[in-house]
Amino acid sequence: MLLRNLSRIIQSYKFSLFVIIFFEILYILRGYKGNNFTLTRNKQMSDNIPCPYYFLLRIKKILDKNNFKKFLDLGSGSGRTIDFFSKKFPNKEFIGIEYFFEEFDKSQKLFNKNKNIKIIQSDFTKIDFLNFKADCIFLNNPFRNDKETLDFLKKTINSHLDKKKILFIFVNYNKNVVQSLKKIQCIDSYYISEIKGYSIYRLNE
Repeated sequence: MLLRNLSRIIQSYKFSLFVIIFFEILYILRGYKGNNFTLTRNKQMSDNIPCPYYFLLRIKKILDKNNFKKFLDLGSGSGRTIDFFSKKFPNKEFIGIEYFFEEFDKSQKLFNKNKNIKIIQSDFTKIDFLNFKADCIFLNNPFRNDKETLDFLKKTINSHLDKKKILFIFVNYNKNVVQSLKKIQCIDSYYISEIKGYSIYRLNE
């Protein structure tokens, strides 16, 4: 089971694997945290595979040009994404929502001294995360099923239509699913395969 999952991950990154590995090693040696991954048998939620540092670095360059105040990571895992961006944007507020207790516990301990970071254990598909008033929403695909993915993304976008300045960052979604979304405009996209890459969107003005 483990070898089959690892093989699937390696195949999905294809020839970009060497670049991915280089940046993984580089940032781990620099002391960046939240690098745990977990393979799950949950039928709805996907494996906890952190967003590659190479993707995060590219996304950071776009965020430099698009100001935000509050970053919300839906399915924050052991905290890699929040750890990375909180170092790059120390004056911003960060919220992570994680379903699995083990990952939640690790990230909560990691950030317990950071006043600008809050980690919550919950199923983000069943809570009203609009209350957090985030203007940058990050999702590293937490679903196994494309239909569930599409339904959730449509619901999330429709619930934010009254907000003029909001960013959506979609990581490792099927790009055909993301491209089918309405009412949002793509401002950056990078894929190394049909299901590995990211897209950054904002609401149509």
